[in-house]
Amino acid sequence: MIVQTDYEIIIVGAGVIGLAVARALAIEEKRSVLIIEKEMGFGQGTSSRNSEVIHSGIYYPSNSIKAKYCLNGRAKLYEFCRRNNVWYKNCGKLVVAQIGQESQLTSLFEQAQANDVPDVHIVDRLGVSKLEPTVSAESAMFVGCTGIVSAHELMSAYHRIATQADHDILLRSTVVGVEPKGDAYLLEVKGSDDINYTVTGRWIVNAAGLYSDKIAQFLWGNNNIIRPSLSYSKGSYFKLSTKWRHSVRHLIYPLPDKEKDSLGIHLSFDQAGNMKLGPDATWMQNYSEDYDVNSDNLNAFYLAAKRYLPSLESIDLSPDYSGIRPKLMTGPNEPSDFYIRHEPDYPGWINLIGIDSPGLTSSLAIGEDVARWITNESS
Repeated sequence: MIVQTDYEIIIVGAGVIGLAVARALAIEEKRSVLIIEKEMGFGQGTSSRNSEVIHSGIYYPSNSIKAKYCLNGRAKLYEFCRRNNVWYKNCGKLVVAQIGQESQLTSLFEQAQANDVPDVHIVDRLGVSKLEPTVSAESAMFVGCTGIVSAHELMSAYHRIATQADHDILLRSTVVGVEPKGDAYLLEVKGSDDINYTVTGRWIVNAAGLYSDKIAQFLWGNNNIIRPSLSYSKGSYFKLSTKWRHSVRHLIYPLPDKEKDSLGIHLSFDQAGNMKLGPDATWMQNYSEDYDVNSDNLNAFYLAAKRYLPSLESIDLSPDYSGIRPKLMTGPNEPSDFYIRHEPDYPGWINLIGIDSPGLTSSLAIGEDVARWITNESS
């Protein structure tokens, strides 16, 4: 049954992934597009609460969806930033190993080689000292293609391109129900005035971040154990005092914490050279959007960073901000991965679930694939 719809395409979520999809649809000259966002503005959730790192692709199994999109997205992101005046810095990073961790570093190096990550090599203790005099490590892996980016400027650029294509955005609105209607979908939306109304679309792109599995459950129910569902990992950051500003030139990472599916408490910086540590990783038993930073965790951050920053003092740290990462676990002791799929049982419905790190790096590649699927199916 052919249904007359309000929009050809509805995107649920205006974080970096939803906006990247909108940007790619604008390039494809798709103009009947609505973006629904629960916050007061775009990019105010998970997308604004991360390290703003452009990842290289060294960590992910070669056959994973994360590896595919990170490796495809990295070069696209650097080029997009250059062309659109988005601030970034291709600073590179050091993944440091202490005594007894050399075999872990070798395994990570082998994974980087398997993923064809460029400009990667091992440096010894002296090499680390030459690159970063304030950093102490027995050895390290230098990763030259890693960088940092202004997530706000990046999302603003995506949003600008979408609005130039006359895409509509509906803020302070939450999807509370879904109903298939012939070859389309009817979304029940709760608006900022607490009044419910409906909107219909031929295509639905579920890019709802922390709530992406819940949006999908409106369609397929919540009792199907083979469907993806999310776990949540809260990560906090502590900033360093101004005496540390511009103290390192590269990002500094410890070896990953596989037990917590985390890259460990690392040292990164922003456009002004201000330094921060984080994130840590705490699995949330009862999910809520609680972004408070527990100051009691300061000593744990201090001890973790002290291993590679021997001159660090605990008084240098103060609480900064936190983020919550949606984790789609693939199995016991297995790393999380993305769920990116045009659902075969629900034509016109695309799920983007569990997009945590490296989602920022992968955003352009994900957005372009989604736009291509829609364009090819619609033509």
